[in-house]
Amino acid sequence: MSKGSEESANESKDHNCDEVAELTGHGRYHQFLLVTCCIISNGVALDMFGFSLVVTAASCDLQLDITQIGILASAPFAGVLFAFPWGYYADTCGRRCALLLSTSVGFTFSALSSFATNWQMMVAFKIIGCSFSSSSLTLVMTYLGENIGRAHRSRYLFIMNSMNLASEIVSFGLALFILPLTFSWPVPWLSITLRAWRLFTLVIAVPLGVGAVLLCYLYESPTFLANKGETEEAIRVLRKIFVFNGGNEIEFTIGHLKQPEAVKSKEKSIWESLNKQTVPLYRPPLLWRTLQLFYLLIICCTTNNVFLMWFPTMVNLFFNSVSGTSADIGFCEAVVQNITIDNNAENYVCDDSISLMTIYSGLALGFFFTIINLLASQLASSRRLVLICCYLVAALSCIFVGLLTEPVATMIFFILIQITAIGIGSVSSYFVDLYPTSNRGLVTCLAMMVARMTSFTGVNLLGAVVVSNCNLLFYSWAVFVLSGVVVALCLPSDRNKVT
Repeated sequence: MSKGSEESANESKDHNCDEVAELTGHGRYHQFLLVTCCIISNGVALDMFGFSLVVTAASCDLQLDITQIGILASAPFAGVLFAFPWGYYADTCGRRCALLLSTSVGFTFSALSSFATNWQMMVAFKIIGCSFSSSSLTLVMTYLGENIGRAHRSRYLFIMNSMNLASEIVSFGLALFILPLTFSWPVPWLSITLRAWRLFTLVIAVPLGVGAVLLCYLYESPTFLANKGETEEAIRVLRKIFVFNGGNEIEFTIGHLKQPEAVKSKEKSIWESLNKQTVPLYRPPLLWRTLQLFYLLIICCTTNNVFLMWFPTMVNLFFNSVSGTSADIGFCEAVVQNITIDNNAENYVCDDSISLMTIYSGLALGFFFTIINLLASQLASSRRLVLICCYLVAALSCIFVGLLTEPVATMIFFILIQITAIGIGSVSSYFVDLYPTSNRGLVTCLAMMVARMTSFTGVNLLGAVVVSNCNLLFYSWAVFVLSGVVVALCLPSDRNKVT
């Protein structure tokens, strides 16, 4: 077919959005889009989980006790609760618009938290900031997926997810260079003293700001525009993408564009729509599956998130204790020994440094789980087995942390408790297989919301009982995780195709 006849065919053909995405070619725009989304994804993870390092480093300067540390560490999860309306906002105002707002406001409040004069101010800044930034994690997946053609979509999403998982490597890597700095610069007009932890807090906020700036050079999702009925605007955006990729604007000749999904009827109210999507989840035959999968996801997320947020604090307390003695002491004994030091004692010296062993342990954790996640992705067909194995390893690790006194072995098992993070993908895949298309998005969102709520509770619960019942805490958590094995055995077998 000649070039002229091919262009005429394109002008007369009704293309769906996937077809047009392929016709724009694959080049600089899509690579730039991937880089932007990776930066945002990593920035969100740093804003939420990198904050645990900030809490540890600032505990002395802000004179935090164990309860206040728990409240601060749980603040990012409180922000997640306020992120629920973002899906509706993104579906009405646009993916890029929602992302631009969430990243820019998230960056602003994350940066402001580095100038907090007390822990109450830091909590307020963190909750407000994370209520914006945390939504970017799901929004960026939708935005990237809708802009990439089928041939590259899965690979790009996998790359972006890997950058999210690598956030621990980035946060502990930055901590290795920044937190050991010993400068102390008083700033009277702000009533603060600039120290290394404040610089670290500001640095881990930067990716969100960079992501917001890069979004200004990108366009709205053509799929979203088509779904809204704005087909002419969708074609205009696709033409810009084609030119960005190096094409000649004259060569891009798309006459018509189908709406990928029919525009929803506006006769039904929002409440009627929510009722139609929500009620079936809590009625037979889906009721049992809903309770089962919610419980399994709660175990995965809570176990990982709680010990991840407490990881820098507890590990730092542990290494500061064992470094001063030649005798092997248990994990709980070492942690509680430092927690119970009286900050108001006359001979007390404020030491806000973080042990290098703590940072090395964090780097080891990041590399280990990134590799484990890659290996687990090769066992996708055995997801129930993967999930059960994760629960068993985490439960046994909880028991060994309470029993062992050898520092290296204790630290290995403390890291392994967080292996339940690998099971999150396995549980999430069951939501896709076991629920009708009209309910999948909502049930997954609700499950993650409930899991974040329990994580918020768990972080504060650990802080409340770790001093008085540390060993009992780990043994009880082992029972909690083992209960997931029993529930997981009721999932459909890996040998059977789920319908």
